[in-house]
Parts: sequence; C-alpha cells; structure tokens
Amino acid sequence: MAQTVILSLDMGGTTLSYGLVQPDGRVRLRRSVGTFARGSGKAVLEQLLEVTRTLLEVASRRRLRVSGIGIGVPGTVDVARGRIRDNIQNVPEFEGLALGPLLRRRFSLPVHLDNDVNAHTLGELYFGRARGVRNFAMLAAGTGVGGGIVIEGKLVRGRRGYGGETGHTTVSLDGRPCFCGSIGCIKTYASGPDIAAQARERLQTARPSRLLELCGGDPQRLTAQEVFAAARASDPIALEVVEIAARALGAGVANLVNLLNPEMIVLGGGVLEASDLLLPRIKRWAASYAFAEALRGTRLVVSRFIERSSIRGAAALFLYETGGPPRSG
Repeated sequence: MAQTVILSLDMGGTTLSYGLVQPDGRVRLRRSVGTFARGSGKAVLEQLLEVTRTLLEVASRRRLRVSGIGIGVPGTVDVARGRIRDNIQNVPEFEGLALGPLLRRRFSLPVHLDNDVNAHTLGELYFGRARGVRNFAMLAAGTGVGGGIVIEGKLVRGRRGYGGETGHTTVSLDGRPCFCGSIGCIKTYASGPDIAAQARERLQTARPSRLLELCGGDPQRLTAQEVFAAARASDPIALEVVEIAARALGAGVANLVNLLNPEMIVLGGGVLEASDLLLPRIKRWAASYAFAEALRGTRLVVSRFIERSSIRGAAALFLYETGGPPRSG
C-alpha cells in the first residue's frame, strides 16, 4: 500500500520551502529556493506552480500518494475562500489572490492555506514542542513577527483571520512606524530586517563598530546575522540593538501570559537562531512585565523547528483542516 504524504509549501518573505511530509511528521523530501529567485510579479506564482509540479512528479516516481496540499503564506488569509487578504507585505504579488481555488483547479487536489505562523503553530501542536498541550501560544520572529494561539486544542483565527497577530501588538506608544499603519509594534524592533535597520541607524553616529567590518564597510549590506555576530563579540551597538529586540519580544511574551495564561509559549523564527543571545534577555524582560505567578506557570521554549520556513507546519495545517488529530505528547 502506497505511503500517504502531504505536499507542503511554506512561502516566506525570503525563502520558499517545499516538500513531502507524512501524516506522522516525517519529512520525505525537503527543498528550498529564494522566494524571488526568478524575480517579482508573475514569476513568484510561476515558481510556486513549478515546485508543486516537481513535488507531484517526485511523489509519483517514489510511489507516494499525495493526499492534498498545505500552504503557509506571510499574510492574513480568508481561510474559507482560500484567498490571501490585501496586507501581505513581504510577498505583495499575492495580495488578493485566491490561491486555494487556483491550485485546486490546476492540480485536482484538496488545498488548505493559512497565515504561515498559524501553520507553524499547528506544526508545534502536531509534531513539535506543544504536542499534548491544549493551551499555548507561538511568537515567531523572522522576516516579520507573527503569532499563533491555540485554546483547548483549537486554533484562534478570529472574525476575519487576524487572531494571534502578536507581532502587531504595541510595545511603545511613541515607537517606530510599522507597515501595518500603527507604531511601536513588536515587529518594528524584533524582525530580522528591523534589527538590521536599527543597527544601521546607530552606525550613523560614526562610532567605531565591529558591525562595519562584518558588512564590508557598507551598512546597507548589514543583516540581523551580522548584528548577532557582533553582539557575541561584545560590540556595544549590536548589544544595544539585541537588548531592544529582546525587550520587545519579552513584552510580547508578557502580554500573552497576562492575556491568556497559557501552559506554554513557543518562540520560533529565524531570529531565534540567536537564542543564546535572546532567550535569557527575553525571560528577564518578560519577568518585568508579566504577572509573576502566571509567568511561573508558563513554559517558555524555543521551537525545535527553528527555521521559520518549516514545511511541517503546512502539513499540520492540512491535517488540522481535514480532521486528523495530533498525537499525544
């Protein structure tokens, strides 16, 4: 009997990850390509269609039965209609796109899509740190900052799909402007691009910094990874930016604790690859803002699937929508 797999796609702001995942979470195939490797505009959708065709061909050669397609995208989704809403900052080519119906027509398979962090949250519920946990939240910092909430085993999407958008909760009333139209969002301090942007701003003071060496003397080339590397070398500008990012994430953790009193909060996303720098600081700031007793009852953990582009999340989304229960922890 052919092994069943889910065709899983995770469209990040920088990377499109894709693969074949068994219902037990075992990854049979995983590949990735730059989201804009072929350019912008229609090329982004064409690439998505091509990798889907590639996965179906691989599954056929390996005699794997594809049960359907799960997709995570970096924006808010009308889940019932399979349509991406009009506020997808990192992949604007997909604004308003009815991606679910398009793929169903093209490949004759059931398709389920949602916000990428909602998908990653379900990945934690089905395969990750939150297996067996009924009430938890996720806070993921990568190209953007997103969140997900599970209450009594159910994903909280809200009235129009904006449930769990922790990255766009305010942590500074007079803070940095955000693309969402607000100011002082967690995203503006703790996303990878914003971490780099804050370091660049501070370099304008012309203080000597290890950061300039790491980016070859061109601040425009600076990334969050260089900021973290400089922080590990005790560079004062980098350490200041890391502290600010950790404070914003710590405030986000505290807000989740005070609002939901969850059993667990899972931290994920590419920024948390620097958990050695961030996690102790996040815990310290969370303790400054949260109810102490509530925080003591909340496990704060880092995702095992630390990469923001985990395809297990897309597979978990498909299982969640088709009624497949998560395994117990």
